[in-house]
Amino acid sequence: MRIDKVIAELKLYEITNPLEIAHFLAQADHESMGFTKFSEGEKYRYTRAKAIWANRREIIEKKRLDNKALDFDFCPQPWLFNTVYGNRMGNIEDDDGYNFRGAGIFQLTGRSNYQAFVNWLDDSNYNIDNIRDYCLTDDGAIISAIWFWKSNNIGALALKDDGIGVTRKINGGTVGINERLENLYKYKILLGV
Repeated sequence: MRIDKVIAELKLYEITNPLEIAHFLAQADHESMGFTKFSEGEKYRYTRAKAIWANRREIIEKKRLDNKALDFDFCPQPWLFNTVYGNRMGNIEDDDGYNFRGAGIFQLTGRSNYQAFVNWLDDSNYNIDNIRDYCLTDDGAIISAIWFWKSNNIGALALKDDGIGVTRKINGGTVGINERLENLYKYKILLGV
């Protein structure tokens, strides 16, 4: 995906301030591994899964022991996503955790986020059954990230140049903060901020 395409889409949705654009690009670059990955990976080693979802650590460890797996073996799917995302974020059906795992530049996650994005799009071509596939396309990846940015008022933090606050809104924590801030520096230079 080309950066100029992302910037053009941002401007169509009235994200025009260079500082805000720099923050958006810095986060997008990190979340999508350089604008190349629009789907949450399915191969999590037990050790990594326990670190990412610390609040689900015990159940992940129990599954590892039940499977007689080593920490460096991969967690089974769809079990892992159904375990860590099930019964939250609007996920109500058995496989919702897996079916509504992260997609798009900012890894939109959960039935309720996907449904809110469908509602915002207000386009009869998209519904809860096909919206994740749209988020995996270049256009859908960008537009879903713009929706998330705008619906969570992240631009206000970006305009204050609050890289940590922006990261928390995107990530829920500060995972990858050093890379995100390095990206921010890079995009500020690129945009003349």
